[in-house]
Amino acid sequence: MAKNERRGGQYRKMLLEQRGEAPSEEEPSGGAFFRIRFYICICLFVAYVILDYTKASVGVWNSSRIYAEIERDLTAEFDLKEAWSKAVDAVRVSDE
Repeated sequence: MAKNERRGGQYRKMLLEQRGEAPSEEEPSGGAFFRIRFYICICLFVAYVILDYTKASVGVWNSSRIYAEIERDLTAEFDLKEAWSKAVDAVRVSDE
């Protein structure tokens, strides 16, 4: 069984061919991009656990600072009125 048949589904492919709706080319699955992101997340989590377990630090970053940055509420520092005024000022209307 080919790799694309396992991923795309052999039954689905046969059913679409019977109906005359078979795609001319294979649809991208997006699985490779998800897999890369998953492995990066796993590596970052393992690095965090190692930093936390050994109480080590990389430069100025240690596990407690990473945790504090994750928990920090970014909406408290965000001024909506100022952001809207900057966005409106950035809009330019031409006469053309």
